[in-house]
Amino acid sequence: MASEMYLCLGALSTTPYFLSGLGVNIYSMDELCYYLCVNAYILDNDLIDVRLCDYMRDNLEMAPLAAKLRKMIKEGKTLGEMVTTILIDTKYCNDEEISRIKQILVDNASLSFAAKRKVRGDNLLCANKYPRAIEEYQYVLSVLNKEEEPELYSSILHNVGCAYALMFLLDKAAEYFKQAYDIDESRESLVLYLVCLRLTAKKEEYDRIVVKNGYDERIALEAVRIMTSAREAEIDTPYADAMNDILELRDSGRVSEFYAALDVALEEWKQEYRRTMS
Repeated sequence: MASEMYLCLGALSTTPYFLSGLGVNIYSMDELCYYLCVNAYILDNDLIDVRLCDYMRDNLEMAPLAAKLRKMIKEGKTLGEMVTTILIDTKYCNDEEISRIKQILVDNASLSFAAKRKVRGDNLLCANKYPRAIEEYQYVLSVLNKEEEPELYSSILHNVGCAYALMFLLDKAAEYFKQAYDIDESRESLVLYLVCLRLTAKKEEYDRIVVKNGYDERIALEAVRIMTSAREAEIDTPYADAMNDILELRDSGRVSEFYAALDVALEEWKQEYRRTMS
C-alpha cells in the first residue's frame, strides 16, 4: 500500500460491517481497502455483495462507488474486477500495487479456500516469515480433510517441514517431512526427512531407522550426497560477502576496524533475525 499520508476515505461509521469471509469488522473504506489488499490470496467471490454496497452508501458516504459495484454485481463481474474498481476509485494503491493484487486474484480464482490459504503460507515462507508461515499452514491443516485432499495436506506438511528446517529446528522439520512422506510417499519429503534425521540423530540410530523402514538405499545415498554438497559448497550470500570483507580487515592488521565492522554486522544480522522471527 502507498506509504504517503492521505485523508480518510468517505466517512467513519459508528456501526461496524462484518466481513464474514475474513472474520473482521470494518468501520471505514480505509479498513475495507486494507483488508482487501492484505488478504488478496484468500478472498472469496461472495465477499462483495449488495449488503456491502448498502453499507458503503448508507454508512461510509461512498454512494457513487456503491452504485457502481451494485451494477457490476448485477452484470456478473468477477471479484477481481470489483476489487480493482474499489482500489482505483479510492486511490488506496498505486498502479503497480493494483496490478499485483489483480494478478493474485486471477491466479487464485479457481482455488479452494484451503488452497488459497496455502498460497498465502507459501508467500510468507518465500518472504522468510517462517513463524507466520507455520501459523498459516497449521490453520489450513486444522480445517482441511486429509482423506479428501491428501496431496494438498501432504504438501502443506512438507512446507511446514521446510519452514522449521530454515529456522534450524531440524527435529521438528524431520517430524513434518516424515508425516508428509507417510501420506503420499513423496521422494523429496523422504530425502529431506533423512537429511534432517542424519543431522540430529547418531549414525547408529540413523542406520537403524533406515534399515527398519526398508528405505531405498539410493534415497539414503541421495540424502548423504545433499549433505556433502552443502558442506563443500561455497557460500554465496550477502552475509558471506560481508564476512569476507570483515576478515580482510583482520588479515591486513586493521584490528580496530575489524572489531568495529564485526560489531556493526552482528547487530544488523540480529535485527534481521528478529524481523524474520516476528
